[in-house]
Amino acid sequence: MSTQSETQSSEAHKTRRALRLWILAAVVFATTVLGYSATMVYLAQRDYPGSVVNNYFENYEKFNEYSASLEEQEQLGWQVATSIDSLPTVGNELEIEVFAQDDQGRTIRDGEVLVHFVRNVNSRVDRKVRLGARGDGSYFGRVELPRPGNWTIYTTLRDDGKEYTARRFLWVEEAL
Repeated sequence: MSTQSETQSSEAHKTRRALRLWILAAVVFATTVLGYSATMVYLAQRDYPGSVVNNYFENYEKFNEYSASLEEQEQLGWQVATSIDSLPTVGNELEIEVFAQDDQGRTIRDGEVLVHFVRNVNSRVDRKVRLGARGDGSYFGRVELPRPGNWTIYTTLRDDGKEYTARRFLWVEEAL
């Protein structure tokens, strides 16, 4: 009988050990899943831009106004070309030239040109440059951009109460 009780005791010990291993495996699995989920929640909240708005109607109206201004701008038929004549690197002065034509192909000589460099990540480093007219339909100015990365360039031309805005993108490299 002692061998039978030893066998039962050995079997009970094996069963308890297996049960403990399964419980340990379940705890490790649950801890891994919860840890991964907590990490993802933390990363999502840290990088969330906070762009939820509650004024949908006002934004809808602004979008409609913007859409109407784009249609008016398209009807003007103006051509505005913005060029950067130097390699865009941090710390180097960029030479900006804008050439403008009306819908008939005539140069717009007396306009007012404002170029707005927008850093999409940080608006504190945005730059605005008012370009000087050269008299031949081109406008010229200089700007130094303080940060590397992607910039959006908005070129706005005003002439005879009309306004035209062109947009393009610029990649600025880190200085060597």
